[in-house]
Formats: sequence, C-alpha cells, structure tokens
Amino acid sequence: MTPQLSTVARAVLRTAVVALAYVLTAWLSLELAFLPDRSSTIWLPAGVALGLTYWWGYPIGLVGAGLGVGFIVWRAWGLADLAFLSAVPVMLQAGVGAWLIRALNIHPRLPHWRDGVLFLALCALVSIISPLLNTGLRVAYNLTPADQWHISVLHRWMGDFLGHLVLGGLLLTWWNNWRMRKREYALLAMLTLLGMASVSLGFYIHKIGWVQGPSLTIVLPAFVAATFIFQQRGVSWMSLVIIIMLSEEVARWRAESPIQLPEFLVGWFFTLFNFSVFMVVASALTQQREYAQRLNHAYKQLRAIIDNAPSLAMQILDEQGRVLSWNRASERIYGYSESEMLGKTLEGSLFTPEQHREFMEMLQQVAQTHEPAPIREWRVRTADGKQRYVFSSLFPISFDHHTHFVCADIDITERKLLEQRLFHAEKMESIGQLAGGVAHDFNNLLTAILGFAELAQTRLPQDHPAQADLQRIIEASERAANLVRQLLGFARKQLTQPQPTDLNRVVRDLAPLLERTLGETVRLEIHLTDADATIYIDPTQLEQVIMNLAVNARDAMLPKGGVLTLTTLRKTFTQAPPNAVAPEEQIPPGDYVCLEARDTGAGIPPHLRERIFEPFFSTKGVGNTGLGLATVYGIVRQNSGFITLDSEEGVGTTFCVAFPAWSRTLGV
Repeated sequence: MTPQLSTVARAVLRTAVVALAYVLTAWLSLELAFLPDRSSTIWLPAGVALGLTYWWGYPIGLVGAGLGVGFIVWRAWGLADLAFLSAVPVMLQAGVGAWLIRALNIHPRLPHWRDGVLFLALCALVSIISPLLNTGLRVAYNLTPADQWHISVLHRWMGDFLGHLVLGGLLLTWWNNWRMRKREYALLAMLTLLGMASVSLGFYIHKIGWVQGPSLTIVLPAFVAATFIFQQRGVSWMSLVIIIMLSEEVARWRAESPIQLPEFLVGWFFTLFNFSVFMVVASALTQQREYAQRLNHAYKQLRAIIDNAPSLAMQILDEQGRVLSWNRASERIYGYSESEMLGKTLEGSLFTPEQHREFMEMLQQVAQTHEPAPIREWRVRTADGKQRYVFSSLFPISFDHHTHFVCADIDITERKLLEQRLFHAEKMESIGQLAGGVAHDFNNLLTAILGFAELAQTRLPQDHPAQADLQRIIEASERAANLVRQLLGFARKQLTQPQPTDLNRVVRDLAPLLERTLGETVRLEIHLTDADATIYIDPTQLEQVIMNLAVNARDAMLPKGGVLTLTTLRKTFTQAPPNAVAPEEQIPPGDYVCLEARDTGAGIPPHLRERIFEPFFSTKGVGNTGLGLATVYGIVRQNSGFITLDSEEGVGTTFCVAFPAWSRTLGV
C-alpha cells in the first residue's frame, strides 16, 4: 500500500470510529434521561464530537460526528432529509468549539484554573448552537410543539453543555496521557468501583425511604480521592463513571415509576457542580505538584551542576566552618571523600592551624558584612601530602533562616608552576643578556691586557725579572678568557659550528679524560644505547656539556666519592616532561637523544633547585665560578633541547639533557 493510500485509509478508519463513538454515546445518553420532548439533559455525543475534532482535525471529527447524528435521527424518525439537516448544527458546534480551544490557547490538559474556567465558559457558550438550530428544525417538522420550543432548547443546551464538559473534558485530559504505572491503574479501578457503588447506594437509600431523592453526596469521597490522585483526569473520569451509573439507575427507576424533570436536574446539577469545583481544585493541585516537581528538578539540576563541575571545587560551610556539602571536584582536587569531610572543619586536612585561623576570620567578616570575601590564593595540603595552589572565593547564602557559606575553589597548581617556570625563564634570559653584554666588554679588556702583556714580553730580555710577572698576567688573562667563553655559551652568543655528532662516540672518546678528572674516589659507569644517537651540535659544545656535568657530579660526591653513571637513550616526546628545566616553552614533538648523568651525592635541597642554573651561583664555597651548569643550560637551549632534573637529598641527583635526534634523510 502506498503512503497516500495508507493516509486515506487511516482517515476513513478514524472517521468511522468517530461515527461509532457518537452513536454509542447517544444510545447511553438516551438511556440516561429520556424526556417527553425526546431530549437528554446529558448529551455525551457532544463531547465526542468536540474532543475528537480537536485531536484528529476538522475533516475527520466533523464528518464522523455528522454521520453519527444522521444515523441517530434517521433511526428515531426515519426522515433522511431531517437526518442530513440535523448533522449541520452538530458539526458547526463541534468545529466552533475546537477552534475556540485553540484560539483561546486553552491547554487540553486543563492544568491551570484559567484553562478550566475558559473551558467551562466555552462549553456553556458553544452548547447553544446545535440545540437552537435543531429545535427549529423539529418545530418545522412538527416533531416539537411550537409553544414548547424554549423548553426543548433548554433541555438540549443542558445536555450538550454537560456532554462537552464530561466526555469532552475526558478526551482532552486523557488523550496521549493514559500511560501509568501498574499501581495507578489499580487505584483507578478501585476508585471506579467505589464511584459505582456510591451511586447505587444513593439510589438504594432513596428506594427504602430514608431520603426523598437519590442521595448522590455519597459519591463525594470517590470524587475527592480521584481528584487528589489523578487531578483533572480523575475529575473527568469520575464524572463519566457517575453518568454511566446514573443511566443504569435512572432506567431501573423509570421502569418502576414516572420521573419528573426536577429529579433529572438533581443529577445534572450534581455532576456540573462537582465537575466545576473539583476541576478548579485539581488545577490547584496540578500547579502545586508542578511547582514541587520544578523545585525538585531545579534542586537536582543545581546539585548535578555542583557535583559535576569539572574544575570548580565547591563546599558549603556553616558558621563554625564545618563542611555541609563537598562536591566531586573537591574530592578529586583535595583527595578527601565527602563522607570524610562532612561535619569537619578544614583544619588538619587542607589548612594548617595558622591558615585555618585566618580563614575563620574571613568567615566571620563575611557573616557580619554579608558581602563576599576578596578572592585570594591559598596553598593547601591534599590527602596524599602534596601541596596545591587554589584561587578561593567565599560568599554567604541564606538557607532556612540560617546563613551558610559557599567556598568555591579553582585549582591553579599547574598555572602556578607555569608562572614559576616562566619567571625562571625570564630571569635566566635577563641574566643571559647581562652575561653576554658583560662578557663582550670584558673580552675586549682581556684582549688588550693579553696583547700588551705579550708585547711587553717580546720587548724585554728573557732573563728580565718582569718576565715572570708578565707570564702570570698572561695565564690569568687566559683563565679569564675561558670564563668569558663560558659566559658566552650561557648567553648563547658563542660562535659554533654545528654538525651531525654521535653522542655515543663523544662519550667513549671522553671516558679516559673523565676518569682522570673524577679522581680515584669516583667510579665512572657508562651505558650506551644501541639506537642511533646522532644529534646536530658543535662537538666542542657537546664535550663541554659532558665535562661540566661530570665535574658537577664529582663535586657533589666529595669527599666520600661515589658512582657517576652516564647513560645514553633515545626517546620520543610529545611535550616537555613536568620536571623539564629548559626550555620552558613547548617543545616540538619527535625523537630526542638523551644523556643522563646520575650521581650518588648528597642531592640538591628543594629551595636551591630553581637557582642552580644561574651563573655565579654555587653551593661549593669560594673558588668555584658557578658557571658549569649555567653553561650547560645555555648550550642546551642554543641547540633546541631541554634539561630535566631529579634529585633526592641523601640519595643523589640525575641530570638528563635531551637534544633533537638528527635524521639523515631530513638533515636535522
């Protein structure tokens, strides 16, 4: 079947359903209140036409309702033309009603009292269309006496009005809203049985003579229960149950004795009153429940936001600084779980006693001023004993007539480390520029001193007493020139001739010299990689790096001595390691050739590690220039490498210098 034929078949089927529903509910309504003018005070088909026209559209709803009306009229009077003419007012009434529901923005679930009141007024207004026009037709066909047309209009208006409210309201509130849990279906079944039993009991009380008319007030408990459990749906459902039971009881009652109009009006007014009142109550309940749901949803949403904030650690504290709430970011950053921190203060976990005292002073100030505290930086201790830096803001909130405090922290440890590394880089750069400038000027002076000293030597006889003094001047000048070369190396202003250089070969060639330099108390161990260890560097600079690292290690192991281990490695890096000293900026990803120099000396204290690469800084006392590691730093940076440092007091120190690996296919 093509999609177009499928759509047509669906429309035809729905039209037939509307017509059948109209006929069945018309039969039920006629059973409920069959008056002498052949009208009913509760005409349920009007609600069918209104509800299904609203949900299925005008063509299906109106045509189906028209077919249903035509069938009912034809069966009652056998007049085909009257059947056709009677369908027009019903179709007009249903169409106008569905249009007004949309035009007035009446929500079909009737959740607000405004929707309920507008729906009640709409039904009262629209319900006059069909009764007025159809009564005129019946007068014209001599089916209704002309002098009783106003009574017939009133009866039919009453029937259509209540039919719109009861069955129209039922279709509006239950449409696409019937799915419930098993427990709710069971409750609805129990309420239905309770309503049916209440109506039967009311008629039975009248029958045995306890009251003059049917005691329908017995059904009120079922109405109340349905309203509180199912709100608008419960009101419309219970109204329909009562009408169905009324139809059965009225039919039995009518068979026993004649029925007067006032007795019909009892059931009509009872249903109308209960529908109107309980629909307003249901609207209030719906609003209250929706508000509670929104409040609960907002609480859960806010709690989820606080708990799942990836980088914002939030805690709620009372006036004594005790933790009332501890989100997941706090657990992740500080290492303490919520169960460990609830009811405790931050002293002993994050803060030292001095810090906690300062924090409580801030808390008391915020409590007095009701203003947020200035954002400040804290250095805290985590559960694993590490130090972390956080930016923290503290502000008050009112909750249940109490003042609580929200502490929101952002972890800036990485940022702090980057700032320290950047500051170190800028400092080293400044020192390098200063060292380069001083070295150039000093080199000019040394050139003049050395030149004049050598010139004086040539002008004096070899046995002249001043020759020894001049030689000392020349030797001192050469030592000063060596210092200048180291300063220029640190400042990266030294003239170099880089070329592909095998690190393994340089280490092997320097091994004899290194052993003599280290002395008898230091044992040298060398471990060379089997991988290609070629880098692009001036061989002289590479030798200078190795020698300075070896001399620095030897001095660290004096006087007891120890073991110096030189290891060559080839590694792949995508970024600089966390303990990288130089360069501080991002490194190009790729292969690097590394030289590790591991000693078994005393180690470097943490507070000195940031200064060991500064020129003229030394912990070895008078006589040391402090340029060894500074020269290594300058050479490594000049050749696009980096240095890592690992040191533990009493265990030793490991320096690792890494240079980009040289590729024979790409050149560098």
